[in-house]
Amino acid sequence: MFSYYTSILVLCWMALVTMCILVHENNRISADDKRLLFLTYALVGISAFAEWYGVLLNGRTDISPWLIRIIKCADYILTPMAGGTLVRQMRLHNRLQKAVDSILVANNILQIVSIPGGWMVFVDEQNRYSHGPLFPVYIGLCLLIVIIIIMQFVLYGKSFRQLNRNSLYCIMILIITSILVQEIPNGFRTAYVGMTLGAALMFIHYTEYSQQSMDEKMTDQRIQLMLSQIKPHFLYNVLGSIEALCERDPQAAKLVTRKFAQYLRGNMDSLTEKKLIPFEKELQHTRLYLELEQIRFGDALQVEYDIEVHDFFLPPLTLEPIAENAVKHGIRMKPDGRGKVCIFAKEQEEYYELRVEDDGPGYDPDKVNGDESHIGIRNVRERLERICGGQLRIDPAVGQGTVVRIHVPKNQGQ
Repeated sequence: MFSYYTSILVLCWMALVTMCILVHENNRISADDKRLLFLTYALVGISAFAEWYGVLLNGRTDISPWLIRIIKCADYILTPMAGGTLVRQMRLHNRLQKAVDSILVANNILQIVSIPGGWMVFVDEQNRYSHGPLFPVYIGLCLLIVIIIIMQFVLYGKSFRQLNRNSLYCIMILIITSILVQEIPNGFRTAYVGMTLGAALMFIHYTEYSQQSMDEKMTDQRIQLMLSQIKPHFLYNVLGSIEALCERDPQAAKLVTRKFAQYLRGNMDSLTEKKLIPFEKELQHTRLYLELEQIRFGDALQVEYDIEVHDFFLPPLTLEPIAENAVKHGIRMKPDGRGKVCIFAKEQEEYYELRVEDDGPGYDPDKVNGDESHIGIRNVRERLERICGGQLRIDPAVGQGTVVRIHVPKNQGQ
């Protein structure tokens, strides 16, 4: 019997450790959801150990009956708590979630106050435990959680449209089975096994759900990015410059038209690109934009490049929106509208660093999160973090200019 239970415990822990590793390595699961999943796995693992240790001590006359009671009551506390964390990950309605939390608190109080009198776990003279008179109350509280899950589907079913319902149904069945089949004649209790399987199904559900959420977010961001890249004033001004050149310098007008067409084609290609692209391609697109702006503003806009590294990859439209902000919110905000934009690309030990500097008036970085005119920077930051784990940092100095640093981790997308 000892070997049998030990084997079940080891298999349970191996499954939980494997799921912890998979969750930790899955970048599609948010940090908050990861913490909740880790908590669930920890509760299931500790509950499994308490069950195993309780079986090991059952019937031994050389230990205190109180120890058996405490261990078994701890097991009966942890099992519904593990189920409660699974339920919390189902995104219950606020009122129903408060009800589940209240039930868990009531269950814990019930376990603790029943230890002295043996009302939850009764221990006989041979130190063998059995269910006490309050055990049906414990079962009833656990079943209430299942009823609340059913109420969620009935009353607030619309909130589950995006969830994998098959996974949730399986988890409900496992929780019910774990509660009802507390002990069968041969003494084998299935609660923590059911919880382990339920946790595994929840991980599968989270992987699918997070992928769906990410796809939807990426679609929204692509639409948002596309709208941000449609700059009517820039288009009108470039077309106006071409019109003026047509009269005094047709060859220059032809060259600007070609550059403008290349720029627009690069924008459209970037908006449909789903993978990382070579830095050289992004740099070329940025050069086109700045060259077009220099045609508009003449020597009022100076551009310098210090490119030490080319052979790395990054998300499309990463550098160009930053250069655009440097011109629009940096140089053009100066009283005389004159200034310089410098672009650097350097290789560091763990990442590639892009740096865009301007000598404009500078600005408050907090406005980037609330000002719609900085939507390009917000999109760049979010796509960097999500697609390749990169970072974007803004260092403004009021009256002196702004420095934007982009860190692209090595070995990403290559």
